[in-house]
Amino acid sequence: MCTALDEPLPQLIEDILGVSAPTAAALAQRAVRQQVPGNAVVYYQDDPTSHIYMLVRGYIRLSYISENGIVTLLSMATPGQTFGESGSLEGLVHCDTAFTVGPTEIVMLDCAAMRDGTATAAELERCMARILARRWRMHVDFTRALYLPNLNLRLSHALLRLLDDMGNSIKYKGRMVGCLGPVITQRDLGSMARGTRENVNKTLRAWENDGIIALVDRHILILDREALENVARAP
Repeated sequence: MCTALDEPLPQLIEDILGVSAPTAAALAQRAVRQQVPGNAVVYYQDDPTSHIYMLVRGYIRLSYISENGIVTLLSMATPGQTFGESGSLEGLVHCDTAFTVGPTEIVMLDCAAMRDGTATAAELERCMARILARRWRMHVDFTRALYLPNLNLRLSHALLRLLDDMGNSIKYKGRMVGCLGPVITQRDLGSMARGTRENVNKTLRAWENDGIIALVDRHILILDREALENVARAP
């Protein structure tokens, strides 16, 4: 979902959360719209979950940092999506760290809005339950992909997932193809697919030689999605 930058706050909340207009208007009283610079931390993992975040503009990199300092990119939030909601229902801590990618605009909604016993709180709680159910399914799919036996499988799954989440279409040599922009780096892909940047680059170059993708100005163009899906399904 894309959002209009000039939309009033209640309309943004209604569009992003899918709640009713009266609920969105009530929630707007407990929300703040904020500009955040690039390469900033919105919250750290293990911080208390005090807000639900809605992304209006820019991208958010959601990463898990292990005890030995290894950073795993879990997903990228795109405009019109929520993030940071995993601990909202029960007051738990965040399970990831959120970084901005370039200048970003977010809406911060106080989690206390779910706990005042009103009809507004009940509708918001139901909305969060639906979002968390979808997020859990995505997490299961991501975890399964992490344990696939080789980089070709893991990387193809990561590319297809990112393409569905945040890809767009551009014209290339007379036809429309799927595209991932430079906001996703080869280091990001390595983080998602458990591979080094060098091995990711080698694999992407091999797929380029096979006509599956094209690498143009830091963009990854998907020339043959069916072939990429066949890579992901390989035994």
